[in-house]
Parts: sequence; C-alpha cells; structure tokens
Amino acid sequence: MNIDTLMTFITLSGEQAAALDAFVLVQRTIVQAVRARDWPALEKSLERAAGAAEVVSAAEALRAEAWHRFLYEMQLPVDATVFRASLTLPLEYRSALNDAYRGLRLSAMRARIENEALSGFVGTAASTLRLAMEAIFPERKGHIYGKTGRPHHLASGAMILDTAL
Repeated sequence: MNIDTLMTFITLSGEQAAALDAFVLVQRTIVQAVRARDWPALEKSLERAAGAAEVVSAAEALRAEAWHRFLYEMQLPVDATVFRASLTLPLEYRSALNDAYRGLRLSAMRARIENEALSGFVGTAASTLRLAMEAIFPERKGHIYGKTGRPHHLASGAMILDTAL
C-alpha cells in the first residue's frame, strides 16, 4: 500500500474543511450586513462569498480526485464509503482517515446550517416587506413595476425576475 495517496486525501480533506469554515465566516458577514442594513458591506460580502464558494468548489474537486485515486490504489469499488475503506487500512491509519472525514463532515454541516439560516432570514425579511407593501398599497398587488416605478403591461410569455435582496 502506498501511503502517499491516503495522506494526500487526508490533507485535501483538511483543506476543504478549512475552505468551508472560511465560507461560513463570510456568510456571517453577510448576515451582519443585512441586519445592519449596510448595503455596500453586503455587496462586498456577497463578492467575498462568491470567491469563497469557488475555493470550496476547487477544494472539493481536488479532494474527490484524491479519493478516487486512493480507492483505485486500494482496489476498492468507486462507491466505497470511508468506513469501508478504513477497514482495509492498517490500524495506525484508520483513525487519521476517519478523523479527517469527520472534520470535513462537520465543516460541511456548519456551512449548510449557516446557509439555511441566512436563507430563512432573508426569506422572512422579504416576505415581511412584501406583506407590508401589499398592506400599504393594496391596489398594486399583482402588478409588475419597472425601475422607474411605473407598471409594466407585458404580453403573456416567459418572464425573468431578479429576486435578489
């Protein structure tokens, strides 16, 4: 067994976990900017989040490639789980593989929870704003308005809406 492929996978798992943790920190700056209604800071945070997401994506691709190389070297099926793969390793390497994978899963879970929290917050805020606007201006309900504030009368067909906050 060549231990280098295992160590490469473990290292790349740690790098991806770090990238996910960095993404979570950027997501928190987005929440802070929205709550503070600091729109320039929100724009900057969204740009940083896009960059952090690209880093996570690149780290995921490298880690997946390293995992497939490891499985190939160990002559395991491509759909083998980390637990199954760890059983084929000598005892001294099992915990390193399991710890790396567990750390990656925790980072991914934190990122997912942060995304869901941000999505819920923005969705609630948008819903509250929409309901307030409908209560203030009930005659505008069901109409589409342009950038100037004038109603658009569109023919039926496909329509693209910018739903960004």
